[in-house]
Amino acid sequence: MSFAEREKFLFSVIEKLSGKADFVVIGGYAINAYVLPRFSIDCDIVVQNKKVCAQIQKQLENSGFAERASGKLPYSGEFVTMASTEPATTFDILSGAVEDRLSGTIFPAEMIFKNSSKRTIFGKGSPIQIKCRVVDPELLFLMKACPARTTDIRDLFMLSALKLDTGKILELAKEANAKIDTEKILSKIGSKGFLDALQGVHGKLPAEQYEKTLAKAMQNIEKLPKP
Repeated sequence: MSFAEREKFLFSVIEKLSGKADFVVIGGYAINAYVLPRFSIDCDIVVQNKKVCAQIQKQLENSGFAERASGKLPYSGEFVTMASTEPATTFDILSGAVEDRLSGTIFPAEMIFKNSSKRTIFGKGSPIQIKCRVVDPELLFLMKACPARTTDIRDLFMLSALKLDTGKILELAKEANAKIDTEKILSKIGSKGFLDALQGVHGKLPAEQYEKTLAKAMQNIEKLPKP
């Protein structure tokens, strides 16, 4: 099954869930609500408690998913991974909190729900779109800056094309006691080949747009609290 078909399947499942349970989309699908979309066959969602998590698990089972893994996060919250085999897709349900294991930063579900709203998520492989609750771009930017993996850095770069409220980002960083390796991020987005890798995921970016976004990304990252 193609990526586009798997994406279409995931979108249909998210749409069904959004009318039956209260959750917030984070991760790659949240990115697709704000910038040029990218492919993903994984959907990350946050819920406030076990009851809602169990409710979503049941709905996913009705759509052909089965539990692949579950457990407690080291410091706060729990997780359940639900997977389907045909098509091969996954849902990660994070209950109570999102914990970045690389930096140790914890984002409580209450914070995520407070900083979220109903938005439209756009597909990459087809002109499909759905409405559901998505984390706000400022908190999403921060949640990407903390782990600072290659994919995360590409995502926060793309988010920098938006008119982000940097004051809000700093307030959220203080609230979460966020730990961010700003030097690593700056080094990555300024490296040779970053643009090619970015366009390989999101598609062609006009040179002028890239340079403007790069300047804004550098400014946003330099304002972040140092570890």
